[in-house]
Amino acid sequence: MYPLKYRYFKFIICLLLYYSLFTAHYSLAQGYPQYIPFHKSDKWGYCDSSKNIIIQPKYESLDLFNNGHARILINNHWGFIDSLGNEYLLPDSVSFIGYYWEFILVSNGKKNALMDHNFNYLIPFKYDAILDFDHGLAPVRTGEKWGYIDKTGKEVVPLIYGPGYHGKMTEGVTWQMQDGKAGFIDTNGKVVIPFIYELGSQFINGFAQVRKGGKWIYINHLGKEIEMAKYDYVGPFFDGLSAVKLNKKTGFIDTTGKLVIPIQYENSGFFHDGMAGVIINDKWGYINTKGDLIIKPKYHYGGDFQDGFANVQMVEDWMMINKKGKTITSGEYDFIIRVDKGLYIIKRKGISGVMNEKGKKLIPMNYRYINYLGNGLFIVSSNGKSGVMDCKSNTAFSSGKILIPLIYDSIETSQQGIFYARRGNKYGYIDIKGKEFWE
Repeated sequence: MYPLKYRYFKFIICLLLYYSLFTAHYSLAQGYPQYIPFHKSDKWGYCDSSKNIIIQPKYESLDLFNNGHARILINNHWGFIDSLGNEYLLPDSVSFIGYYWEFILVSNGKKNALMDHNFNYLIPFKYDAILDFDHGLAPVRTGEKWGYIDKTGKEVVPLIYGPGYHGKMTEGVTWQMQDGKAGFIDTNGKVVIPFIYELGSQFINGFAQVRKGGKWIYINHLGKEIEMAKYDYVGPFFDGLSAVKLNKKTGFIDTTGKLVIPIQYENSGFFHDGMAGVIINDKWGYINTKGDLIIKPKYHYGGDFQDGFANVQMVEDWMMINKKGKTITSGEYDFIIRVDKGLYIIKRKGISGVMNEKGKKLIPMNYRYINYLGNGLFIVSSNGKSGVMDCKSNTAFSSGKILIPLIYDSIETSQQGIFYARRGNKYGYIDIKGKEFWE
């Protein structure tokens, strides 16, 4: 429902820390893997936390260990290595290896296959595409037709759907296209809602939007259509209400299809925290679930409320307000974006920082680039150099603490407690204290 020019500001920059579940290759006491990639003279091997070499550097590329092995590239040949240094090389034709957590995706550039973590083929090279598993099923494609396989490789849903949408399971079902019509199937491939609609959507909070006769309506999991007026657009339900649009105006209906807030707004957001942004006379304000105007329209843009706060734009300046419309930030910014509860990246004239929900600056506005890693950690960059800062200590927010000094040309996201970094002509992995695992 948001104007296209504002959708960028809804994007949340959030790269989460990825932790291994396999203790055989992860030292919980030290906080980083037992086998750490070590870079020496353009080759890669493995060392321990004291930089003692475990597996000699001889590989062109390698990964962190996952499920007891790691991906390697040697002499332009893909394969795997175990913790003893035993190698398992794949056929010359293999051009790509990817992880699907429980499985390994391999491709020869034409067809795709799946292997288990003992390198046994679950599925031979037969599909044009294999996507990741969700609800125990993975979408697969041959030509323009999609179906689903289970974790044994069995085709539980035949490849008869498409072309186009391949469907992610939500609330136990997914919509598909067949012979130009949309319908819904369950995780067993059973058709639970017939293929009679022009388009469909995912189920969210018990309802899905479908298009019928050029208008959008709702159905429930039984396929029952909600008795309601026909709209040009209907959105998902949040807080029990959905935004609907008719003749370029917006209002809200409840889950029975009753119009409870009249179609009178130029546009709107969705309800969150009992509030929704609406446009009146080209300005954003906020209403409650009864349709009462709580915050008068005066903003050029109004974001959704989260945890009691919303980011809003006044002319070109961004600020945060509470549910009474009070501005709670100490400055005005080019943009504000929420990355976690109580953590907001702020920017002004190309300079960024981090603040909490009360407007307190946790990281001062001294940085050209800030990227959130999760768990209160941020990559920060200034004057072409990068480091890592921490904004969270236990449950209390405090001013940002530099964990890794800004001496690196680049730092990438963290996996298993270590970071990939580059400094001059040296590159490889570093830990949270900046200890470098390279020659």
